[in-house]
Amino acid sequence: MNTMHYLLCLLSLALLFQPVVAFEFSGPFPDRDYPFPVKESGVEVQVDEATVVESIDDEKVIFSALKPGEPRLQGKGYHADRKDHFAPGRVVVWNTRTDEIKDLGEGKLQCAYRGYVSYYWKLPNPSTGLAESWFSEGRYGTENVIPGYRPGNLPKHQDKFTCETFDGPRTATAPEYWTYQLRVQDGVLAHTLKGKSNPAHNPVIWVRPDGSRQPLAMAWPEMQGAWWEDWAGVYVLRQLVHQNPRSVLPVLHPDGTVQRLPLSPKFASVLSSRLAALTRRGIVLTNDAIWEGALFPNKFTSGIYLVRDGKVARLVDWIVGNEHASFDNTHRGLAVSPDGCKLAFKHTVGERLKAPHTIKMIDLCQGE
Repeated sequence: MNTMHYLLCLLSLALLFQPVVAFEFSGPFPDRDYPFPVKESGVEVQVDEATVVESIDDEKVIFSALKPGEPRLQGKGYHADRKDHFAPGRVVVWNTRTDEIKDLGEGKLQCAYRGYVSYYWKLPNPSTGLAESWFSEGRYGTENVIPGYRPGNLPKHQDKFTCETFDGPRTATAPEYWTYQLRVQDGVLAHTLKGKSNPAHNPVIWVRPDGSRQPLAMAWPEMQGAWWEDWAGVYVLRQLVHQNPRSVLPVLHPDGTVQRLPLSPKFASVLSSRLAALTRRGIVLTNDAIWEGALFPNKFTSGIYLVRDGKVARLVDWIVGNEHASFDNTHRGLAVSPDGCKLAFKHTVGERLKAPHTIKMIDLCQGE
């Protein structure tokens, strides 16, 4: 082995076994509640369906909105005469710096990631009268319209984090477990509830695309969802944070390392959260206090909180995000910009099913 080849081998081993750099926050933490102004798009979105909100870049936010004249409630009562229960809606891009609103037309946003967008709509086929789906997908501003998936087509799946579409089933599966999807290149996380009496005997398993299975240093109670925070390069594993002064937020690094970020006892002892996200300034937790007031959340505790190093700052009040996101592990109704600074979110003030819902934004790094 020559000297150059030997040095390359040593470098490869060093990169392979280098320790994982723990995730850390940066910049100052607010010294009071409501420290940042809240910008509003002024565009109304659906109330009772999962509104997809994603960042195109550090300034632009893309989301699904209501069509003019479309009712706020999109439940079965509205679609009682339609078998597909499809609400057309429209796709909107909001430039949070200039406040420019761009309407991309009828449809629903499906995915957005690093400037790539995918949205779809349905139109009746003139020959059959049946609704067919069509997709616009590609780099924002240069999307291509393609026919959607129809009966008889090859089965496809989409990476919900990166928007990539693949033919055939996912390569990483664990049919005997309860699974949470990760990026396609990472596989899935899996666990069962059989070890409920002794969670230590039932760890979470990381199933890689090559079929290998890696037990993680955690038990199933910590596994309540998986969301890829692209700017931080980690997965947030808990989307339900219960009242507990010793609560932590587990995050997963792509190498399998589990890091636990402490929550503030000031928050965790009195409030619960159903959505969690990471920003450069700290952990974002949403609390609707929905069980305290049913459709009328407790305005004294609901809203968005920023948590870090034992400190808590309340950012906004009332109802935030999508109601069922924490249970079905889908879109959360909030998005963090690629630089980790801006938080866009679905929001309303007042009674959940009657008040207008819009998309708003907070810049947590302003003033730097």
